[in-house]
Amino acid sequence: MGPGLALLLGLVAALEEVTWAHRASSSSPCIWAVPGAVIPNGSSVRIFCRVPPGVTALRLYHGEPGGRWHERLPEGAQDVVNFSLPKVTQLDAGKYFCDYWKQRSWTGQTELLELVVTGIYKDQPSLTAHPSAQTVPGGNLTLQCQPVSRYDTYILCRGGGDSFPQDCSPQSHSSFLISFVSLDQAGPYTCYATQSISPHLWTLPSNPLLLSVKLSLDVSTAIVASAAAAFLLLVLLLLLLLLCLRRRRGKRSMSRGAAYDGTKGQMRHESSSPPVLIHGESEDHDAQGAEPEAARQRDTLVPLAEAPQEVTYAQLHPVRPRAGVAPLLSQDPEACVYATLTLS
Repeated sequence: MGPGLALLLGLVAALEEVTWAHRASSSSPCIWAVPGAVIPNGSSVRIFCRVPPGVTALRLYHGEPGGRWHERLPEGAQDVVNFSLPKVTQLDAGKYFCDYWKQRSWTGQTELLELVVTGIYKDQPSLTAHPSAQTVPGGNLTLQCQPVSRYDTYILCRGGGDSFPQDCSPQSHSSFLISFVSLDQAGPYTCYATQSISPHLWTLPSNPLLLSVKLSLDVSTAIVASAAAAFLLLVLLLLLLLLCLRRRRGKRSMSRGAAYDGTKGQMRHESSSPPVLIHGESEDHDAQGAEPEAARQRDTLVPLAEAPQEVTYAQLHPVRPRAGVAPLLSQDPEACVYATLTLS
């Protein structure tokens, strides 16, 4: 193992240890392996056990083959203890759990950890995709794991590479059907083979198969067209709304203008007066000064301007005419005539 790979494994182990140490605030016991539970033959692995407070002794039990114990005493208030396996072989494969001593007895244990060692069988299966490793969302895909020799169990693993695979699924036949492929199912896949009598000993991994899930041109075009149609519909709705608001404002303006014109016409009609008949009438009823009705009354029509600006009232005082001129108006100096004069 090169120094670069060893450093990388050390960083991964440290990160995994910190992650598990802070994964939950509860003190429930648990067990996990770093860098993973599927380890190539000859690699190193560390197994961590979390125990509740108050534990005075801890041991790691390996159930197969024959059963072995690895004891460890926690230091102080330590609640996470690790056991290192520097170079795993097929003898290290199998089931593990942690058992702890508390209150004068072995009172509890963690769940099981199944450690798998790969490369025990030197066959390397091949992994192929049908109809293709490039597909679209919603389609169906078959991954075929084909080993050289005959096995009765096949394992498909996703992610983690060929050294430390993750998310592995075993089954009894070599064809793995993926229905309704989604975008999050893209990535590298590897497969292994094993015998059911030794399920923790696997073959070498297949070469990674990169599954590519992309939107097709038709789907992309349909999405773009749908987005464009929705945008166009939104613009048309906005334009229709603006047009309705503009028409409503126009109707309001016309109504206000009609009301204003009616009020103005009424004001003009009221301010306009018909031609004024000016009457000059005397109150003298003497028989000698009596004049015909036509001579005593003089009617004068006063034209009105079309657009009067103001109205002035004038008081007319008749004066006594000179001698020799027939009196046209009343001789009473107190008599007066009121007339409406329209000035433009």
